Amino acid sequence: MANITWPDELPPTLLLNGLSAQPQNDVIRTAMDSGPKKARRRYTAYSTGFSGKIILSAAQLAIFRRFYHTALADGVLRFNFTDPFTLEAAEFRFTAAYSAAALDGLFEITMPLERMS
Repeated sequence: MANITWPDELPPTLLLNGLSAQPQNDVIRTAMDSGPKKARRRYTAYSTGFSGKIILSAAQLAIFRRFYHTALADGVLRFNFTDPFTLEAAEFRFTAAYSAAALDGLFEITMPLERMS
């Protein structure tokens, strides 16, 4: 597990509404001269991409931005976060920068993440 933990002041996981997950394709298929293709795993560990959202107040947005830019070095470092499907602690990292949109006095943060396995 990572040394950095998601702040307690922020929602514990992504919202289920609009959540998407895409497991990494780690299978290589090789055509043979005859017969079926051979298949093997490309990696011994795999990752799953997530795209999801959290809703934050202005105070929580300040905490999130400080966490992202300072603790995670602009999203480079891994952190411990709750998997939205299993509700278990797992290691995640950002795959791209987050985006923020105003939402009736709150802020909707879209987070492109990768669960490390």
